[in-house]
Amino acid sequence: MALRNPRPFLATIAALMAVLRLVGAQESHQGDAEAFPIMQRNTVTGEWAGTRPKCCENGVELFAGYTAEVWGNTTGGIKKGSVYTGLLDFGVNLDFEKLSGWQGATMSTTWLWLSGRDASQDLVGNFLTVSNIAGFNTLRMLDLWAQQELIDGKLSIRAGQITADSEFLISDYGSLFINGAFGWPPFAYMNLPNGGPVFPMGAPGARVAWNPIEWFTFLSAGFQGDVFAQNINSHGFLWRLDAETGFTFMNEAQFRWGQAEESKILPGTIKIGAWFQTGQNADALEETTSSGNSGYYLVLDQMLFRESSDGTLFPSICCKPTDCTPCANESDKKDQGIGYFARIGCTPPDRNAVDFYFDTGLTYKGIIPTRDNDTVGLACGLAKTTPQWERPSPDEGLPANGAEMVLEATYQAELAPCITIQPDIQYIINPSAQSRIGNALVIGCRATLLF
Repeated sequence: MALRNPRPFLATIAALMAVLRLVGAQESHQGDAEAFPIMQRNTVTGEWAGTRPKCCENGVELFAGYTAEVWGNTTGGIKKGSVYTGLLDFGVNLDFEKLSGWQGATMSTTWLWLSGRDASQDLVGNFLTVSNIAGFNTLRMLDLWAQQELIDGKLSIRAGQITADSEFLISDYGSLFINGAFGWPPFAYMNLPNGGPVFPMGAPGARVAWNPIEWFTFLSAGFQGDVFAQNINSHGFLWRLDAETGFTFMNEAQFRWGQAEESKILPGTIKIGAWFQTGQNADALEETTSSGNSGYYLVLDQMLFRESSDGTLFPSICCKPTDCTPCANESDKKDQGIGYFARIGCTPPDRNAVDFYFDTGLTYKGIIPTRDNDTVGLACGLAKTTPQWERPSPDEGLPANGAEMVLEATYQAELAPCITIQPDIQYIINPSAQSRIGNALVIGCRATLLF
């Protein structure tokens, strides 16, 4: 595989080497709080001379973060080159029980400032998007909602501008990966109008969560059916609730096991759900006589191995036959080990661009003994397209029945509680299911700061 233009590749390799040097420097100075005080902070800006903890004690939590990415396409795709992608997110969470004694009432808003370019759009030409933070450059309100908990927290109702991908259809282990398909999957965003009510586009709606017992939760939500294109709904305030625009409905049942500290089995979750779409533009394909749309899915998260200080196979509890007191140091290691995830989703093929999607992957948190909060992951995803989907050029007019696939390897290094660096490699197979676009190898790095 020859590189016609090696500069993006070499620049990205240099960035990865810088990451390794930063990790090594952080490791060599671990525990030296006086020399590197920022490395001990939960946020870059610290406690604001005591103001931040006082605000939290009174029910006001201010948050902000910045994510920066550099991507280089080394071969295949539309063209070789490199791009920068950035995201500033900020907002406030309010706890009215602390503010005024109103039990179970909370409120939250999140705003986004998106900048830079989209590696998938500009370099690769695929729909399993390389970056999950890429979007139309603007300042936008993502969400603004109020929530009330009832029946001792077993029932909660949320209303306002909300997002589906904050609670529905998401794998906890899959959230490590940067490719957007491992977040909100393509059998949803390729088929719902303008991607659906997900990052970076929230929509007016309401959500009910019912948690009658510890191991079961049922979620149900309704949203504005069309969030409109990002360049049209540029600031997040284009609200239109009517039958023509339609509605998006989501329902999900969650089953959990092994969550308790004393459990002898490793924790896992299975989610079974469906989405339904109404309205004039419910169908993803232009030429169709169908009415409405739908999708069905299953999500599995399972810990396969948990690290233990004594090397036991099931270290969620380490005890002698007559003493079942959890080890004191096990609480810090309860999420360290190997995690597995898998998702599968399908939609009616007569009205959708993508009628089948599957992804799976493994993560390992704490694989390096002295770096307990670092996580390494390997994942793959496959999306099958339908023959009725009219693909963009250069294959416009050609049969579209095919599939796109992504392989991703990533390593998330925590330099400090407020700073993470994440080198990432993605191999895109059959971009946009188009025969004339070559497979692409994309190398990048993400840096995240919490303010």
